[in-house]
Amino acid sequence: MDSYPYKFYKFHTKIIVFKWDKWQFFFKKTFLEKLIFSDKDKMFFFSLSEKRKKEFLGIRYALRYIIGIKMNIFYNEKRKPFIFSKGKHISLSHSFERIAIAISSYKIGIDIEKLRKDNKIIKIKKKFLREDESIFIKKNYEKDYLHIIWGIKESLYKLEGGIYNSFLDRYKVSPFFLKKDYCISCWIIKKTYCKIFYAFYRKIEEHYLVYIIDK
Repeated sequence: MDSYPYKFYKFHTKIIVFKWDKWQFFFKKTFLEKLIFSDKDKMFFFSLSEKRKKEFLGIRYALRYIIGIKMNIFYNEKRKPFIFSKGKHISLSHSFERIAIAISSYKIGIDIEKLRKDNKIIKIKKKFLREDESIFIKKNYEKDYLHIIWGIKESLYKLEGGIYNSFLDRYKVSPFFLKKDYCISCWIIKKTYCKIFYAFYRKIEEHYLVYIIDK
């Protein structure tokens, strides 16, 4: 998909992915800073790197002028974003120049990852890939599988509220194939019980978008 913003709407969920180019940032920066309402937000904003500032402003721009939500984003003690809108949940992700936003009537977790040409995802796979997950990965498409699995576990982490950071012990992904609109079952594993979820992914240019809705 070459055109941006990329929008995906369901009755209960809106997902948008867009580019935040340098020229957009410098052209709109002064105007967009008006979207920061609280002193706490201002302090947080000015502590960020230039890259993070672009993401911070870009997300708020998209919420207000692309999606049409005229309210700010807030964060809890775990840095999980939320909005003061009854019955609405939000999840955010960014990777390089792409930003993804999901707003849903249900709890939702979203992740976007760039399919990088280097081998970083392979080098860190021991941190998130379980042994029972490695057996269904097709070697010729290892990077694709790893990016999707990482995206699923990151989405589960966000869905759960960022309260547990072991991607090996807490989250599990069932075997799947690289197929458009493939529904992937995955699990949050607790001491007393396990809960199943269903993840969906889409490839947008060189990025993988993953989302999980807790319906």
